[in-house]
Amino acid sequence: MSKGSWDWSRRSFLKASLATATLPVIPASVSARAARKHFPSIPTVQDLAADRLVHTWRDLYNLPTTQNELGYVQATKSVSGLTALSLPPFACCGVPDMPWSPGFLITCEVFLNGKILLAHSPGGDRLAYQWFPHRFLRETQAEGLKFTTETFMPARRRAAAQLIRVKNLANSAQNFTLGFDMRAGVANKTTAWFINSPGEADNAIHWDSNRGALIFKAQHSPAISVQGITPKANLLDYGRMLSFDVRLGPGETKEFHYLNVVEGKAEAALAAYDDLQSRFNEVERENEASFNSLLRSAFTPGNSDFSGHLPQLETDDESLWNVYQAGFRNLMFARRASPDSKYGTTYITLGGHVIPTLSFPWDTSLTSLSIALLDPEALRRLVENWFVQDMHQHLATDYVSGEAMGPWYAVNDMAIVRCAANYLRVTGDFAWLDKRVGDHTTLDHMVAHATYWKQLDKQGHGLGDYGKIENLLEVVSTYLHDTAGMNAGNVSSMRFVADLLEHRGDSSRAAQLRAEAKELAQRINDKLYVHGKGWWKCGYPDGGFVEVRHCYDFLSVLDNMAEDLTDAQKQEMSRFFWQELHSEYWMRALSPNDVDATWNIRPDHSWLGAYSAWPPATAKGLYKTDSSARVAAWLKNLGKAGNQGPIGQAHFVESVFPLEHGAAYKCPEDPPYINDWCCIAGAGFTDLVIDTIFGATPTLFDGLKAQPKLADFDPKARLVNLRYQSKNYVVSSKGVSVAG
Repeated sequence: MSKGSWDWSRRSFLKASLATATLPVIPASVSARAARKHFPSIPTVQDLAADRLVHTWRDLYNLPTTQNELGYVQATKSVSGLTALSLPPFACCGVPDMPWSPGFLITCEVFLNGKILLAHSPGGDRLAYQWFPHRFLRETQAEGLKFTTETFMPARRRAAAQLIRVKNLANSAQNFTLGFDMRAGVANKTTAWFINSPGEADNAIHWDSNRGALIFKAQHSPAISVQGITPKANLLDYGRMLSFDVRLGPGETKEFHYLNVVEGKAEAALAAYDDLQSRFNEVERENEASFNSLLRSAFTPGNSDFSGHLPQLETDDESLWNVYQAGFRNLMFARRASPDSKYGTTYITLGGHVIPTLSFPWDTSLTSLSIALLDPEALRRLVENWFVQDMHQHLATDYVSGEAMGPWYAVNDMAIVRCAANYLRVTGDFAWLDKRVGDHTTLDHMVAHATYWKQLDKQGHGLGDYGKIENLLEVVSTYLHDTAGMNAGNVSSMRFVADLLEHRGDSSRAAQLRAEAKELAQRINDKLYVHGKGWWKCGYPDGGFVEVRHCYDFLSVLDNMAEDLTDAQKQEMSRFFWQELHSEYWMRALSPNDVDATWNIRPDHSWLGAYSAWPPATAKGLYKTDSSARVAAWLKNLGKAGNQGPIGQAHFVESVFPLEHGAAYKCPEDPPYINDWCCIAGAGFTDLVIDTIFGATPTLFDGLKAQPKLADFDPKARLVNLRYQSKNYVVSSKGVSVAG
């Protein structure tokens, strides 16, 4: 993006500053995609840019985050502040372990004339920002000065970098002081990470006057943070604030280069700091080139960055392109290729303040088709690790230690089978079924996960009891025990494993599993469906039932056992969605008519909004109950949510928070909403385009099938180089053909 396209006229800024609305509206002309006429099949970082957004300090909004192969760093509600630099096993500006901890530390916060810039009014508390896959930009104005920053993480380096520009907007020269407050709390934690990035509260601090840098040294682990700015500061205030005396003529700009390098030893950190500072502008250019190269690799057969590739989408339809790329942003943000990972290149679940090392089977499974296409070896390694960790006790695994963490998630059995199934369908690696992983073969593990529900039927209801609130949706206090959505997953898991057994000649065991799946589906329908209503109920250990109007049962039942539903059920379920869960630009996870709507307002599972994967997963189900035209009209609005960067852990419905540039508003991390910047499950939008809109079905043994639903998007659209069992194919409205 050119510097000129990032410039924001003073008149426009002052107009925004005087606006009284909490969520300022920016004209559509500043949208990154407003004038786009060409939709590239291999996007660049510019193509995937978010819209340029404006917020004030008091607004609730999700703060942009950028990453490289080793970790990520997040912006604060200011033009230069950074926090949560997570480079596992290293962390900087995490949460210091101390009484009355302030939470995540902030570094590089700017002070103007001795006062924090945020306190300069008007303007200092109003921020414009824009996210790109390789960086984020921020801008503010105060006291006749314009502050602009570009934050990025140099490729394959444990470092965060920030280019800071200060421009004098006045008609006369200005003299002023700038102070940049530095903090670290740097730490090295090689045991499993769980909640938040770690921090040590008592770092030793050394001022290196020759470099103009502060060296923060952890006292309880081998960790160093070197933070400095060039040109060198005039002096050091308060032991950690780099201070500059600045004089700018009319229209003149001053540029500063901030670096935060984290390593285990001082020598390595200082050497890296010197190298990066000495060629800062070159490093910035290299970073963009590196990201563009990675994006090309993601769509290129035989590339050296991924063990597979995604198909290229060729289309002239903006809405279809938006849906596909909305998910792709999330996939790329989740990728970690760290030498400190116990299981190699992997994909984390969340990106932002919390759990920067964890991969959840649940979230991963919801985009496991795309991961199986893009990086099947990484997906296989995750599944193998879940096989040997006790995932009936835990919810995720940590790539620093390889260990499982947290309480049990009820969905794990279904999710692990789904991930393994997509790996097998895409790769055709059937030899993997005989590989011993721990004490059992892969096939043994899959059979065990597909049938584990029987051990959970402790009350003899013929259904798996999936536990308490912490094992399920966490937010809905009535969604407990015998749930339709979780039990439906066992139906599809048993049928899938039966197909594997049948192909290997064990027809007797296959027939038994299919019969058990059919019987389980019938019990789910008979015991848990609320006839005439379209929603489901939960069975409790005492034999009672509680109706719960949540989207998970809707989407999971349609995904896992649609063939076991009557036409009347499908019509009733569709009516329930459109009347109680649907919104024009997103959806509600829980009906506002549900009596439990007062329990918790975390938007991923409440009536305020929905988790990142629920809209695409719901759309898949709706294609089985409704006309394609009706579903497509809704999807065209859903895809717009990528205008704020990667799809967030949750977005709000528009009746709760106003739209952000015509798209569902990304949920903030602030309590009580606490949803992260990015969730890998948002890549379910990419899955949706491949397996539903294009209707591409990679079967286990019967080839690649396709039933496209392109008429309401772009009848001429094509998926090119869709990988299926060692060959690449083209999928279009004409069907499937081998790629030339």
